[in-house]
Amino acid sequence: MKKLLFVLSILLLLCGCAAGKQDVAEVKEEQPAQEETAVDLSALTIVTPKGAPVLAFYDQIENPNYSRVTADAISALWTGDASPDVLVVDLTSGIKAIKNGAGYKLGAIITFGNFYLASTGNDENDTMDADDKIVLFGNENMLPNKLWHYLYGEDYDASLLYAADAQQAAAALASGNFSDGTAVDYVFLAQPALFASLSKNEKAKVFADIQEEYKNKSSLDMIQAAVFIKDSVDAKTGAAFLDQLSASIASAIADPELVQSGLGLYSGDEAVAQYGFNPNVVVNVFKQKNALGNNAMGLGFARAIDIKTDIDAFLSIFGIDATGEEIYFQ
Repeated sequence: MKKLLFVLSILLLLCGCAAGKQDVAEVKEEQPAQEETAVDLSALTIVTPKGAPVLAFYDQIENPNYSRVTADAISALWTGDASPDVLVVDLTSGIKAIKNGAGYKLGAIITFGNFYLASTGNDENDTMDADDKIVLFGNENMLPNKLWHYLYGEDYDASLLYAADAQQAAAALASGNFSDGTAVDYVFLAQPALFASLSKNEKAKVFADIQEEYKNKSSLDMIQAAVFIKDSVDAKTGAAFLDQLSASIASAIADPELVQSGLGLYSGDEAVAQYGFNPNVVVNVFKQKNALGNNAMGLGFARAIDIKTDIDAFLSIFGIDATGEEIYFQ
């Protein structure tokens, strides 16, 4: 009997130990995993050109590390002490800068086209013919001209007129006349200049959505402003910045009033000086939809590496070789 009691006590002891180990294991499993330390993005320096890209940073207007400069000032910022952690510029300029040695990686695309072809109302048959006068803005090396020839070829070359900038093109649409007094039929223009011009010419209307024309021909999305991240920014910080930017843009598209509120820090002439546009006009355009169902300002977000095919196709219009994965932030 004593032996039996001894054996039973040993068995009970072993069972108790096993149960104790199981309980400890369960406690360990139930303990929540430690949260990752949040990445501090407040020290990142950000520079964008004035204009449409500012929309993407509507929630950063009060950030002392966020600056807006004229487009022609960007080229001096790729190197040197003044080069920011994040630089926003048109895709082609950024790719060329990297090829010339700029220490940046391509992180994201944030604007996907805001170009339109508008009719002044002067064309009686409302059909674009080879002898119709057509205004483009910029010179023959700039995006409007490159896009025009990609979409429409050389059939209209004898009728093309080049305005110095978008403002002069907008004036041509508003008045129906080029700067030298020549009557014009069509004007290639970007938002929000288009919106303002249409309100000044009751005969004017949108003739073609260039984003739709580009997609119909290429089966891809048009690409404009790109986000470049400096090589000195570590991978975790860069990824957190892009995640935040993606979420912020998604919120803006879902609720344009957020953009209006963010840009409301400045008003009147000061707002135009700060942003390069009248925020009230831009928000009105932002609320509109283009032919593809996207906001008329072309604001969006895509990780660059995820749309490499689109990027390479767009660059080919400019005769730029396909990109290598080493230039992308991953």
